Amino acid sequence: MFPNIVEAPPIPYEFLTPEHFLFDLIYNPAKTLFLKKGEEHGALIQNGFDMLELQAEENWKIWNTDEEPTDL
Repeated sequence: MFPNIVEAPPIPYEFLTPEHFLFDLIYNPAKTLFLKKGEEHGALIQNGFDMLELQAEENWKIWNTDEEPTDL
């Protein structure tokens, strides 16, 4: 995570293939060293920006509605 952009989990990246999917909760930088290493070995990658955006949208709905939540 910025500013620690030169760190990545110590996993055996050499065994990654296009059959693997790496998801990083971090979204800044958009492509972390973890994701870059996975991509170099053909893995599918995704950062956490979409999740952050979805959480923000859902929270906006919760905090900006007059209705009581029904699923508590």
